[in-house]
Amino acid sequence: MDEQRVQAYLSLIQELLECPIGEENDVLNRHLELVDEGFVQMCEQGEA
Repeated sequence: MDEQRVQAYLSLIQELLECPIGEENDVLNRHLELVDEGFVQMCEQGEA
């Protein structure tokens, strides 16, 4: 996974954390190109 992709995932995660409650689906729909296996892996790393 390249650094640019990692930064894009981190930006999306930050946007999700800061968005108003209930708008998470809207945020994800605006960034569908980032919602993939790599994104899920980044989210799982944050849980550890």
